[in-house]
Amino acid sequence: METEVNGLIKSGEASSEMHGNVAHWHIPIVAMTADVIQATHEECVRCGMDDYVSKPFEEEQIYSAVAHFFEPDKVDSIS
Repeated sequence: METEVNGLIKSGEASSEMHGNVAHWHIPIVAMTADVIQATHEECVRCGMDDYVSKPFEEEQIYSAVAHFFEPDKVDSIS
């Protein structure tokens, strides 16, 4: 989906305004796993995931993993 939308924006067939006013559209993916091995993190990143949180987890860990995907003014209104 990202590739398709980014191609449409780049070719001019779709405007960036239609997709959140960004020049490059991205769907954040954060995995949740019980595996804490470094190789798992590397595999997640290699597969296109942006981050992962291992279980058991604290609320702050999830917040930290997803907060950087939001605009600062929107994050302030969530917290």
